[in-house]
Order: sequence, then C-alpha cells, then structure tokens
Amino acid sequence: MQPTRVVTISLLLVGGVLAGPAFAEKDLLKLAKEAGYPATNCQYCHTTKLPKKDTFKREELAERGKWLAAEKDKQKAKTVSIDWLKEYPGKKEQ
Repeated sequence: MQPTRVVTISLLLVGGVLAGPAFAEKDLLKLAKEAGYPATNCQYCHTTKLPKKDTFKREELAERGKWLAAEKDKQKAKTVSIDWLKEYPGKKEQ
C-alpha cells in the first residue's frame, strides 16, 4: 500500500471512532449543569438514558422536555435555550 493511502484510511477510521453517535443536544446537559440545575443525565428532559438525534421522537421527552419543545415551537426558535428553564412551571429537581 502507498503511504498516502495508509494515512488517508487511518484518518478516516480515527475520525469515525472519535465522532461517535450523534446524541440529542448533548451540550444542553452541560449548560444546564453550569446554570445550576440539578441535571445529572439526559433524563432531566428525556425518558431515555441516551437519546440519539437521528432517532429522536418527541414521545420520548419527559414533562420538562415536552415543555421545552413547546417553548421552542412557541418562540419559533431553531434550538432549545437553557434560559427557558427559569420559567418552567414544574419542579427543578431531576
């Protein structure tokens, strides 16, 4: 094999491994923690432990997640904002 081909194949394999599965808005969990919310995992807003963006269904949202999705629709936003949690009418706890 030519060295260029080996390097190209290696980079593709490493890139595929590092990319991993596409999870649903994984940064939102981090942002919620940083904002002081007791979000310990994705089930703060979802019913599944590791929701995936490519198979996401709104039925898999917990009450908080459903409320955030409704806010997203109401505000015609492209993404959910953690700041909206300040207005969430339910409990703050996980």
